[in-house]
Amino acid sequence: MITYEFWRHPETGEVWAVKLRNGIVVAACGPLHHDEIDHEFLEDLDYSEEGAASIEATRDRYGLVEDL
Repeated sequence: MITYEFWRHPETGEVWAVKLRNGIVVAACGPLHHDEIDHEFLEDLDYSEEGAASIEATRDRYGLVEDL
């Protein structure tokens, strides 16, 4: 199952959009400008597999952004 979420890095405040397959980060987009953070367009962002493994490996450092 493919899902999309916004994650915030608490140390930098940067927000990333992540694409997950079965709960694993497989692609990411970011860091995002505040104008790009909109749940309506989350699936349409320009995702890249580059860096996804790094985000997955450090996922405990990120927090889910639910209310924007």
